[in-house]
Amino acid sequence: MEDQSFFFIEECIGPRLAREKENIGVISILEGQATAKQIEQQFMTIASSSSWKWNSRQVGENRFIMRFPTAKMVWDWSQFKGLAMMSADAYMKVEQWSPKMGAKGVLEQAWFRMKDILADQRPIRTVLYFHRRLDR
Repeated sequence: MEDQSFFFIEECIGPRLAREKENIGVISILEGQATAKQIEQQFMTIASSSSWKWNSRQVGENRFIMRFPTAKMVWDWSQFKGLAMMSADAYMKVEQWSPKMGAKGVLEQAWFRMKDILADQRPIRTVLYFHRRLDR
């Protein structure tokens, strides 16, 4: 039987990127219609900050993302079940961003066989390097 190895590719999200994601809120319009501009206007009015620029971006039907000044502010707003908007005839809900949000499905497992790689060259970084070189 051929020499075989198993590699697990771990998801590595850098600490800086993880901290940045903590400040992102996902805003869902539960009832009615609202635009990104109206959501920004809503937060400018109720959570005004002269040094913070509210920017909302639509990521799906009735779904928006927006960076908040702090992770605590996202958490505070996520405690409300629904918020009536003054700038639109709509109700919205704020949730903390999660990598699972917007997922289209479950990540599948895959097995593949690589031949002729020396035993000391089998760490995952080396295998990925060789894979990238072969794709060129």
